[in-house]
Amino acid sequence: MNVLAIAIGGALGAVCRHGVNVACKAWLGVNFAYGTLAVNVLGCFLLGLLIPLSGTTPSNARWSPAMHSALTIGFLGALTTFSTFGFETASHMENAQHHLAATNVALNLVLGVAAVFAGLILGRHFG
Repeated sequence: MNVLAIAIGGALGAVCRHGVNVACKAWLGVNFAYGTLAVNVLGCFLLGLLIPLSGTTPSNARWSPAMHSALTIGFLGALTTFSTFGFETASHMENAQHHLAATNVALNLVLGVAAVFAGLILGRHFG
C-alpha cells in the first residue's frame, strides 16, 4: 500500500512540477531557473507545514502512514528538483554566468530554509 501511495503522490507531484515550470517560463522568461526555485521553496514550505500537522507519534497521527508517504516522499519528492537545481547551477558556471550560479544557490538555500521555518511555525500553530 505504501509503495502505491508514493507512486500516486509522485505522479501528482511531477505533474505539478511541470505546470509550475511552464507557468514560470511563460510569466518570467527562461533566463533564470524560476520554476526550479519556485518548486524548491514551495516544497520546503509544504514539508515544514506537513511534518508538525501529521502528528509526532503513531498514537496522535492525523493520517495514515501511507498518506504521509504519499505526501512527503511521493508528492514533495517529485515536486522538488534538487538535482535539476544542481544541473542548472553547473550550467551557469560552465557558461561563465557566475553571478547567476551564485544567485541560484543563494536564493534556493535562503528561501528554502526560510520556507521550512514558515511552514513549521504555521503547522505548529494549526497542529
